[in-house]
Amino acid sequence: MFHHSDSKNDGRLNLEQQRKRAKDILKKAKAGDPISIERFQTHHPDFKSGQVMFMNLLQLADAQLVIARENQFSSWSQMKAHINQMELIRKNLEDQQLAPQDADCFTLHIRCGSDLERGLQQTGFLGDYLAFTDPFCQGPVLAISNRSEYIEQRAGFIASAYHIPPEVTHNRLRTEYHHLQTSHRYSRIVLWFEHDNYDQLSLVYLLHYFRYELGDAQQLELICIDSFPGIQSFHSLGQLPLEALPLLWSQRQPVTIEQMDLCDRTWQALTTASPEGLWAIATAETPELPTLAPALVRHLQELPWLEDGLSLTERLTLSILAQQPYLGQDLFHTLINECDPLPYLGDTMYWFVLQQLLESPTPPLTITLETLDLPWPQRQLKITPTGMALLHQQQHWRSLQTCDRWLGGVLIEHKKPCWQWNQENQTLSYA
Repeated sequence: MFHHSDSKNDGRLNLEQQRKRAKDILKKAKAGDPISIERFQTHHPDFKSGQVMFMNLLQLADAQLVIARENQFSSWSQMKAHINQMELIRKNLEDQQLAPQDADCFTLHIRCGSDLERGLQQTGFLGDYLAFTDPFCQGPVLAISNRSEYIEQRAGFIASAYHIPPEVTHNRLRTEYHHLQTSHRYSRIVLWFEHDNYDQLSLVYLLHYFRYELGDAQQLELICIDSFPGIQSFHSLGQLPLEALPLLWSQRQPVTIEQMDLCDRTWQALTTASPEGLWAIATAETPELPTLAPALVRHLQELPWLEDGLSLTERLTLSILAQQPYLGQDLFHTLINECDPLPYLGDTMYWFVLQQLLESPTPPLTITLETLDLPWPQRQLKITPTGMALLHQQQHWRSLQTCDRWLGGVLIEHKKPCWQWNQENQTLSYA
């Protein structure tokens, strides 16, 4: 499919530029330009497969519709309204005339990171902010009823895997979970999330939690997106310009009991020793939360794959390194921006994946000697003969790895039978 966006790709569409783009594509399509014709065929609703379009009959309105649809709108007027609203918010911000956004009641904003905290303050939000950062997509996530014991286990994993002082990790998690437990003080709770595995599992936990803890007088609202106009490769709410935050606020929706029930079932499935429950939810689709099912599939793809024992992240990493050596920072950015179908890892989480690949008598990658003592971003990584053999399915990582790992409640022990992912059939197997 052809994709086209403003060169800035920063979430700020310019109406005059979009008008020029519409005129340009119309002119080129009538002149027989195959790329422009393909864009009409892809996005114009009147085009039918196999139909010959008479380009000389197209009008400017047809081209404007194509441009609008490329920018994720159903019509030109809808796109125009979006652009005008964004520009009005930006002007009010510049003139310091934007009214407080959440002043009508005592509000808590929850996000699985701190990337929006300053932006919300700058755009007139007055409520409290909770960065709830437990990375449920890595390490053991078990059904432990004792909260102190649960926090102790999660903090222990985070400290060990990410090389953070244990006291820092324990204090941070205790503070975050305590703040969550005091959320009954707020009249309104707003959840700010996107579509990736990290965010969706955090959202699953929170709606599971609020299903049992939410008071009748509280409002629970959700902002959850998987794209934004003007950003071709959307990964995070942190990419958005400031004026997008009040716009998203105006589009927030009440959380439904169906969404809470779905997340409760998903959390129960995540914390069990078998991934079958997650697979059942993912394959049944999740219309209550459309972004959840794809994230669960991406989560399951971190199981060892039947064909070579590698997770998807591990395989993509080796595929990148098979082309040439990379510095750690460049390897991470290539993975996130070009290769991963649904990127979710932060760089610190990624270093943990690389470290586990190195912990083998015959590792699939290596760090060059001269960069061995540098921080991860500056280390130069190269693929080894073992890595090439794994990519060509001449070796199986399950027979070579020496460290265990957790994926939710699923323990993957080296050289022992475990749950594996069958990519060809999109199913699970145990072997």
